[in-house]
Amino acid sequence: MDFDLEFPSKKSSIQFNHAAICPLPARAAAALVEYSRNLAERGGLDWRDWPKKADEVRLLAAQLLGADERVGGAGSITIVPNTTWGLDVVAQGLDFSAGDAVVTTASEFPANLAPWVALEKKGVTVRRIPTRDGAFVAEDVIAACDDTTRLVSVSLVAFHTGFRAPVEALGAFCRGRGIVFGLDGIQGVGAQRVDVAGWNVDFLSADGHKWMLGPEGCGVLFTTPELRARCAPPPGWTNLKRAHGADYHVPENPEYLAGGSRFEPGALPTPGLYALAASLELLLEIGLSEVERRIAQTLGILIAGLPRLGFEPVLFGGPPRSGILAARPPVGKDARYFQKRLADTNVVVSAREGFLRFSPHVGNDEAEAERVLALLKRL
Repeated sequence: MDFDLEFPSKKSSIQFNHAAICPLPARAAAALVEYSRNLAERGGLDWRDWPKKADEVRLLAAQLLGADERVGGAGSITIVPNTTWGLDVVAQGLDFSAGDAVVTTASEFPANLAPWVALEKKGVTVRRIPTRDGAFVAEDVIAACDDTTRLVSVSLVAFHTGFRAPVEALGAFCRGRGIVFGLDGIQGVGAQRVDVAGWNVDFLSADGHKWMLGPEGCGVLFTTPELRARCAPPPGWTNLKRAHGADYHVPENPEYLAGGSRFEPGALPTPGLYALAASLELLLEIGLSEVERRIAQTLGILIAGLPRLGFEPVLFGGPPRSGILAARPPVGKDARYFQKRLADTNVVVSAREGFLRFSPHVGNDEAEAERVLALLKRL
């Protein structure tokens, strides 16, 4: 595969910031342009084709997430406008009562904290386990669970340091105790192999604009059939059961769809679907094992070189298991200084929680990592 052709951003910049906003691959940008051209020339004449693109995204996303037929396959996927929206669907849809408890960590991104904190108005307790640079062990979460625990939700990958949660152990524990287990997957899906069926995940939400290489405003929510049956759907019209496509009557006691479309109350982000479908197809064409390998190669150069420049990579006792590498800057230096100075040379990284965060993807390579190290040495 010609990665320079697939990722035109390489011509003018080094994009080590996929944990924030990704550059669109060429084929995703082309799909977006084609949709726009068709809409400009034909308006809504081809609207019947739009749902087919949604179905394509569902199928591709199910493959990317490991959502096989054991958990409903493509029918388990909901199209959502962002990660937070998907998590809100679960938080607001489940019948929480006073005295129930939700367990999460103290270092979650707000998207995976605010929906649960909002439940405190209902008398729900939110237990936030402490972490060290985002890291924790399964036993930390397990110790926080008791007979009142209804739900556990953590980030698959910590947004600031790249720590990968012990999802296998957590999923097995929660399934054995009848506790709903969910993931904020935005920092993992697309960068590594995911297996929601094998991990006993009940829900996972992720927007497409990071590691899935799509545009903002179009993501996916996975839910098991069992969880969907327990979740009240958001009131709407496109998720209603209707006698036929032109039936706009809303009965006194409306019934809602059973599949992933159950949580899609209105018009979908159609432009984003065209781009996201192209990006997911690209990732699956490359293969997640190759994606992981290329990311690890690029990060390996940074891991070896950063300490020589006074930076301290955060490795959690071993090689990184995600696409994110965080490094503490040299003593007395601010990560934001390096972020801004690198941006002046069209190198994109992030400063998060005091760390300088690098997040290359499959389109990046070792030569780019070497160039970043050379620039940091000059700074």
